[in-house]
Amino acid sequence: MDDAAIEQALRTFFGTQAPGVAAAYLFGSVARGTSGPTSDVDVAVLLERPPSAGLAGLPLDLEGDLERLLGVPAQVVVLNRAPVDLAHRILRDGKLLVDRNSSVRIAFEVRARNEFFDLKPVLDQYRAVRGSGR
Repeated sequence: MDDAAIEQALRTFFGTQAPGVAAAYLFGSVARGTSGPTSDVDVAVLLERPPSAGLAGLPLDLEGDLERLLGVPAQVVVLNRAPVDLAHRILRDGKLLVDRNSSVRIAFEVRARNEFFDLKPVLDQYRAVRGSGR
């Protein structure tokens, strides 16, 4: 399945299945159109409600569903729990597959971007020190 077909299959899947998902994003090599024969499919989901600590099985369940659908390995990131810098990269570089609840998605995107830009000076300083070998 090529990258465009994978993207379309994901749009259909998240448009009709996966209850509780407010929005889904495709990111990584498939989103960039640069996947190869050993590439996995990277998907991020934003849940309608913040996940409880006991919701650990959700990404694995979705990964299994997506792997069966696509025939390739899949990795699912729950955006509600993602580190600030990862959420920023997904929002910046990923493709929005479905938007089932715009108010939840927009509120999350605004909050995630604000958190990232609040943290950015610290991240820049850390990367500068790390890059200088200190």
